[in-house]
Amino acid sequence: MRYPAAMADEPIIDTQEFLALSSFFNYQLSGEPVNWNGILGLMVPRPLPPADEQALLRALEFLGRAYGEQKRRLGPFAVLHPIRVAALLLKAWPGSPVDVVLATLLHDKEEDIVPGGYEPAVWREIESAFAAVLKAVGDARAERLQSRLKRLTKSPGQRYHAYLGHLLAGCREDPALATIKLADRLDNTFDLRVDLQDLTEHSRCYQIIFDIFFLKDYKGFKSDRPHPIARKINGAMRLYQLYKNAVFLSLLRWAGIELEGAGQRLTTTLAVASIRESQTILLHIFGYHLQDPDRQRRLLLDVMEYSHRGGFNRISETGDHPLDGLFRRCFVFPDKQAKKEGLAALYQDKELMGRAALSFIVIFANFLNDPGYWIQGITPDGIEPVA
Repeated sequence: MRYPAAMADEPIIDTQEFLALSSFFNYQLSGEPVNWNGILGLMVPRPLPPADEQALLRALEFLGRAYGEQKRRLGPFAVLHPIRVAALLLKAWPGSPVDVVLATLLHDKEEDIVPGGYEPAVWREIESAFAAVLKAVGDARAERLQSRLKRLTKSPGQRYHAYLGHLLAGCREDPALATIKLADRLDNTFDLRVDLQDLTEHSRCYQIIFDIFFLKDYKGFKSDRPHPIARKINGAMRLYQLYKNAVFLSLLRWAGIELEGAGQRLTTTLAVASIRESQTILLHIFGYHLQDPDRQRRLLLDVMEYSHRGGFNRISETGDHPLDGLFRRCFVFPDKQAKKEGLAALYQDKELMGRAALSFIVIFANFLNDPGYWIQGITPDGIEPVA
């Protein structure tokens, strides 16, 4: 796949490379004791000044102590996430300053590592380990680190768009915040595909769409694999993560934050990863649930018509198309229970899931092709329809 001049950087990593990176880190984490020097060497592929190396090692040891045996939803160790986010940042920005790498490693500290989750004696050990991190970087850098962590933290009950608005408000003085968040969203997107057998050949997607449109006797795409076993993250939950990517990229454009270098490379990689995840979801829907080529063709034509009339350029709720109100109807929820129920309802509606997956392909292709593209109606104040 080639990319337009507007976003000419190639992606820094693909799904298979991400899974390999995860396995390397996981191998190191499985050791007794954990080889933090080995993990640091994999994460930072360049020599470091001794003081910087010491600060990063203290941060890794703190994370290892704080996360312990905790797991992510799909099963991998929770500590893998911050380590991989830092590794992704460094792939995009090999010379990133150590204080940026530290903020990346610790970006979830204020949300994940809180006193209520530990016994008092354990919490004192964790606090002591974090104090060692701050001591290793010195007072001035420690203050900057704490400030970054506050910007990167979503407050309890805070809506996602409001949280991003708070984050982006700090980006004019500290553009590294946006770069860190892009690396975070990229890891969350790739992490949806922890199961290798659930990987559909996304490269076939456009060929299948061509066949649906142009081959008179096309029999339809039917997967030759058994339906994947149920996972804790299903297709509707994956679509929700793509929605979060679309909101973040849109708010970056809305705020007029121009990213270069690492930020641009991560933006490209996130958009491409989001397209490929959307393709995987669409092919899954076509291959297992909506197998009739005439029905597939009608769905494709309907979404194409909606795109050509500018439906993906704004939040619309005119009610004259099934995709009007998609974001607010399927992905904006007042609380966790409503989110659980809403995504469960979306999961039961395979045609709507197919439309949503195709919509995200269009949306992220727009981000790749048009440097001025953003979805009007998405602001830090909310997601509201635009006339």
